[in-house]
Parts: sequence; structure tokens; C-alpha cells
Amino acid sequence: MNKQKLLSLIVLGVFLSGCATTDNWTPTGWTRRQTVAATAAAVCGIAGANASGWINHNNGHPLNEGKAIPAGFFGGALLCGGLAYLLTPEPPPPPPPPPPPPPPAPPAPKPKPAPPPPPPPPPPAPKAERTIILDDVLFDFDRSTVKPEAAQILDRLVVFMNENKDKSANLAGYTDNVGTDAYNQRLSERRVNSVRDYVVGKGVDSGRVAGQGFGESKPIADNKTAEGRAKNRRVEIKVN
Repeated sequence: MNKQKLLSLIVLGVFLSGCATTDNWTPTGWTRRQTVAATAAAVCGIAGANASGWINHNNGHPLNEGKAIPAGFFGGALLCGGLAYLLTPEPPPPPPPPPPPPPPAPPAPKPKPAPPPPPPPPPPAPKAERTIILDDVLFDFDRSTVKPEAAQILDRLVVFMNENKDKSANLAGYTDNVGTDAYNQRLSERRVNSVRDYVVGKGVDSGRVAGQGFGESKPIADNKTAEGRAKNRRVEIKVN
């Protein structure tokens, strides 16, 4: 083998070793240890073949060049490939993928609308006021004594007052315009007191019965007629 062939083999070996060490040349599915071992085997095999051929050519070795070059190739490939396989550590396994991000928190529930305010309470019912009129027919003329007819009406009032302890009675006495003002005032007061004494005497608490005489004031009819004067001689009892 001449020097030009030997130089071509050396250049070819360097080129192949350079290609073998690049990442793009690595076969699919090979481990790093296998790739390094194959690369080292290729490089050392080519170097061994060149060295064995060169030595045999220059020193007159008993092996011919056709046997020396393959022997040097396989010897260098086995030696370097085996050492590279044993000495090359495997890379650590890739780190596990990061855990998936937590799902987004559900949106906060919308606050419930405030309940509508309760309707205002109904206004209290107006106090019912009952008015009982005891006219002149239920009293003797010019007297304040309660007649039996008036007593029947007052007895019903007593029953109602005893059944409704929250009720009270207000008495108002009136006369016509016959006589002096002072006389009529005293007469109206006597009639109020007669009705009050009768009701209290039947068991109604005296604090629930009040009264006042107004004389000939506040007429409800015409005092020029006998009928009108009879209506003005009265005792009004307002229960509330």
C-alpha cells in the first residue's frame, strides 16, 4: 500500500469518527452507552486498521496487508468499544413531567338577594265607641231617680262592662233651657251621678265610670217645642 492510500484511509476514519460523535447520527432507540460504544469501536477500529496496515507495510510483517488491516480494525473496535461501553454511565432518567395545574376554583356563588322587607303592620282598628242615650222618658220630671225602664238598659251596660274589663264608660248629662242655668247644671249632674251610682252598685269598678253635667248647653233639638225639649233632657253614655 502506498502512502496516498494510507492517507486516504486516515482521512476517512477521522471523517467517520466525527460523524459518529454527532447527536444527529445517533440511531433511533439507542442508549447513550450504546452510541458511545459504537462510536469508540468505529474510531478505534479505523485507527487500528490504519496502524496495522502501516506497520505491516513498513516493517515487512509476515501478515499481508489484506489480513493485517481487518485484524487491526476488529481488534481496535473490540478493545475501544468494550471499554467505552463499560466506562460510559447511563444518563439519569428524565425528570417526571410537572403535575398538571390545579383546576380553577369554581366561581363564588352569587349572594342571595335580601328578602323583601315585611309589609308594615296594618293600622290598629279604630276604637269602637258606643253611645247610649237615656232621654227624659226614663227619668221622672225634674228628678234624677233612675226609672225601671232605664234600669233595664243600664243592666245590659253592666253585663257588657263586666265581660270587657278593658272598656270604660263616660257619662254626660244635659237638660233643656227651662229654669235657670244653675239649676239645670245641678240637675244634669244629679242625673249623671244617679246613673254612675247604679252602674257601680252593680259591680263595675268606679275607676271605669266617669261623668260630667253640662246643664242646658249642647242641645240636640229645638228647645221651643215640647218634643225638642224632651230630647235635650238626656244622659249620654259613651263606652270605649
